[in-house]
Amino acid sequence: MICEVCGGNNYTEIGIINNVWKNDKRVYQCSDCGLYFIEQPTDEEIYLLYKNEYHNNIKNKLFEKAKSKMRYARSLSQFNFVRNNIDCINKKVCEIGAFDGLLLNIFKKYGCDVYGYELNDNARLYAKNKYNIDLKPNFLESEDKYDIIMLSHVIEHFKNPSEILLKIKDMLKPNGYLYIEVPNSPMKDQCSYDMLMRYLSTEHIVNFNMNNLIKFIEKAGLNIIEFNYSNYKLPVNNEMLRANILEGSLPNINNIFSFSLFALNMLISPKLVFVDYKDNNNIWSYGENIRVISNR
Repeated sequence: MICEVCGGNNYTEIGIINNVWKNDKRVYQCSDCGLYFIEQPTDEEIYLLYKNEYHNNIKNKLFEKAKSKMRYARSLSQFNFVRNNIDCINKKVCEIGAFDGLLLNIFKKYGCDVYGYELNDNARLYAKNKYNIDLKPNFLESEDKYDIIMLSHVIEHFKNPSEILLKIKDMLKPNGYLYIEVPNSPMKDQCSYDMLMRYLSTEHIVNFNMNNLIKFIEKAGLNIIEFNYSNYKLPVNNEMLRANILEGSLPNINNIFSFSLFALNMLISPKLVFVDYKDNNNIWSYGENIRVISNR
């Protein structure tokens, strides 16, 4: 196996992921750049995982409305980050992995021409009915060019991310901009082993941190314009509370009050519970995201 970021072939096994893919997957970490990656899933496993997946797997339905507002808060934060660093007026904006069109609709209200790609049939239908945005299923067949391409929590789902990034780069106009956001992966000394495995037990095939994400983007010949961290405003040292809120699972008895207070604040004013910052001071917290703007 070769690392998608640095091309190295030195890695250590971290553990085994259960109950995500059709077959259990070993997860490894590159010894050179720190990238986490799993055994390659088959095309059948990928199809089975994503074909019928839509919206979320929230276990606590009482929290579903707050979760929806969390999505809006994150989308608005993404839009503002891009708008503050790029001239977006009258631009042709594309989102790959557009889900239900929420982020594209924010750009649309700003006066942008919006386009998008989404594999899931139900999500495309929702985007059309809710926002009157037509999404296509397969960007790999596209020959269109865009001023701005948004890639939010998508690239980590591909088993060949380097090839995918080059394809997306080719979809940019000259001097076009690419926005990438992914979850921030912890180093092994930044959290407990149980929390690390909980974090890695997702459908993500690769898991980045800020350093190796920037290397990954630069390797594709793109120029870094700006980057930052983002997260929900929650206690950094309470791993279980953060996991409960981000996963939508019920908290234990010690976290019920904090969980309920966060949900209430989210319902009242979601903008106030989302924070951006330039440096995380090497302190990882569950749910932290990294975002990078680059251009061609």
